Parts: sequence; structure tokens; C-alpha cells
Amino acid sequence: MAFRPNLQRLRHGSLASSLRRGLYCWLVGDAPWPPRFIRPDAEPAAVPPSRNIYVHLPFCQTICPHCPYNKVRYDPPLVLGYRAALLGEITTYLARDEALPVDTLYFGGGTPSLTPELVEDVIAAFRPRLEPGAQIAIEVYPLDATDALLGRLHAAGVTRISFGVESLQGAMLKRLARRYTGAQALGAIDRAKRAGFDMVDANIIFGIPGQTREEVIADLATLIEHGVDQISAYPLFTFEHTPAGQPHHSRDYARAVERVRRATQKSIAQTCRAAGLARSCVWSFTREGFSPYTTVTRTDYIGFGAGAGSLGRGRMSFNTFPVASYIAGWRRGPALVWEMTPGEARANWLYWAVYTLHVSAADYQGQFGRALEADFGRFLFLLRTTGMARRAGSDTRLTERGAIWVHRVQSLFSLSGIDRVWTVCTREAWPDAVPIF
Repeated sequence: MAFRPNLQRLRHGSLASSLRRGLYCWLVGDAPWPPRFIRPDAEPAAVPPSRNIYVHLPFCQTICPHCPYNKVRYDPPLVLGYRAALLGEITTYLARDEALPVDTLYFGGGTPSLTPELVEDVIAAFRPRLEPGAQIAIEVYPLDATDALLGRLHAAGVTRISFGVESLQGAMLKRLARRYTGAQALGAIDRAKRAGFDMVDANIIFGIPGQTREEVIADLATLIEHGVDQISAYPLFTFEHTPAGQPHHSRDYARAVERVRRATQKSIAQTCRAAGLARSCVWSFTREGFSPYTTVTRTDYIGFGAGAGSLGRGRMSFNTFPVASYIAGWRRGPALVWEMTPGEARANWLYWAVYTLHVSAADYQGQFGRALEADFGRFLFLLRTTGMARRAGSDTRLTERGAIWVHRVQSLFSLSGIDRVWTVCTREAWPDAVPIF
């Protein structure tokens, strides 16, 4: 029998810790271990400006057991307090002389479509800075997608919609605590297509306990028939701070993820390619002629709202996660900051370049003023010689084999950091320090 490790459980073990440290030292060089977020000084430096904006709206009607993102149950008085804090944070940033024009404005959550009034307020605040043709995108819960709501979002300036469909199968939706049927999800997509948005993306989850490969592929085919412009297919990951990540659930969930992922990944790619959707990053397949729907696969961005992250100039930060703490303390600035060493900043760039499947030597030179091959030549050579990537002129592009293995390696490396940081931040509003690994 072939050895098939459970990567989601393995990521918490000592072997994974050793592997992470080895890879870190190879790519980063001489830098303190482990890297860590720390609470900034009393007057931290302002978040660097960016043309890419993310806004977090954390309110949900129900809490899904698998969702790792920062969220709370919808509560009208809390929404009012959050609105004041959010607009205060945004207007404070926009008053800075160095604030830049905006190319992308993405709303995530939570369930952003649950609070369309906040979406309208935020777009209005940024409108004087929006570039012509700016992407304004939002995640929409299928049950929220009435003609009235979609018309309201379109009138406000939203150009892109992403639906968290997850599955079209009733049993799978029940397991994920989703409150709609497959037919209702498809109806939401049809209404969004008629409403005239520039792009409609649909998320699906595979590796749900009890789910078969055939069910996933049937869902994909149906979504494609309904005209979605992008499919984002994610395996079911488990995180410590979610109900699905608790000890009495994690073994069941993790085993199913590995079993179904192995049987499903290649079929997902084959189905999408056959329908004219090309892989645009590790998780997503996008129709030709459309730029991918993506939030943080950028060299820099600024996040507003509870738990929102920002990245720029070798610095990553997070706002405080608890909504009440954010409302009371947004003026304090970020709760945690990671001031990267130059080597860490370069390795972070490489991670996201691999994630988007294209490692550009020119982009790297423009970002850091250094030669990509000089810094990461051995790593890229390893990817090419193992069939994970191929050379494309001076660039490196991941192959289908490489994209599938990024899925698996991500379980061991980056998801461990996300799990650790988000678990601490959901429990402590202003932690002193959080090791990333």
C-alpha cells in the first residue's frame, strides 16, 4: 500500500516543523527563527499606501463550522458601531497625502451581502479615488442574491460577484450548515449573469466527508453550464479555531479531505480545461478574456475592518479581530505587525508568485532590484527538474503537476501559519506576539 500521509494532521507535528524551518533557512537565509508578528509600539508607522483595497464585513446569519474567517452573528446595533469605526478608519487613511488612486476594491467577510448599506457607504468613501475601470468585487451568499439586492450592488458600482456555492448537493450543504439548496444557488448565479456584472465567480469545496468525486465533477459541470466566468475549487481545510477543527471533528474531516482530494484534483482541472477555463492560480480556473477574481494575490494591499490584513514595503499587519475591540480601538492601528527582513520579503513575494503559477524575473527585478536567478535559482531549478515547473524565457511557470503539489505542500507550510495566527487573534484582541510557525 502506498504511503499517503494525512497532510492536515501532519502540519502540526515535529517533522513538519523541521521541514518548515529547513525551507525557511534555504529561501530566506540568516534570519531570526521563528518569524513572528508582534504588537507594535504605542505609535506604529502608518500602513503603507496601496492601489489595492480589501474591506472586511464580518456579519453572518449563521456560522459555518468550517469557515476560518473572522465573523460574528448579525446584530443591528453592532453593525451601526462597526459602520462608524470602519468609515473612521477609511477616512483617516484617505486624508493622508500619500493615499493612492484605487485599482481594486474587494469586500470579504463574513457575509458582505448581508450589509449592503455598508458596501454602499464604503464605495462612496472611495469613489473620488477610484480609477476608471476599477474592479469592485464582493462575496455574496446565494440566498441574499435577489434581483433587488443585485440591482442595488450594481448601481453602487460593484463589477464582480463571487458566490460561496460550496456544493450543489443537499447532503453536503447540510454538513456545511449552508441554508440554501443547489437550485437556489443556481438561481442566484442566473440572476447575477442577467444583472450585468463583469464577472461571476463560484466557489466550490471538495473533500467534504461523504462527498464523492463524481458529485464534485457534476457540480462543476452544472456551474459551467450556467455560465460562471471562474471556478474556485478549494479543499476542505480544518483550523483549530473552527468547530470543524476541534479534536472530535478534525480526524474525520482531515481523512476525508486527503482521500477525496487525491481522487478529485485532476478531474477538476480536466473538467475546467475541457470547458475553456484555464488554471489562473492554485485554486482557480478562469474563462479566457477575464482577469482572475482574487483578493490578496498582490504585492501590496491595505485592509480595513476587524481582522483585515495589509501588506506593503516588507511589512504585514493585522487589525484586531474581535469586532467589539475593533469598534473601540481602531484608532490604535494594527494589533500585530510583521516587519520582514529583506530576505523574508523576497521569499514572501516568491510564495505568492508560485501561488499564481508564474514567477516573473522582470517583476522580481522591478520589485527588489535584484536578479531572480541569483536569489532563487536553485529553488526554481528544483521545481523544473522535478516536473513542477518549466522555463518560459526568463520566467518560470508551474505545470499542472506543480499546481497540484502546491495544494499539498500548502497544507504543511502556509496553512500552519494561518492557523496559528488566526487562532491566537480570535482569542486575544491585542496579543503581545504570535510566532508564524
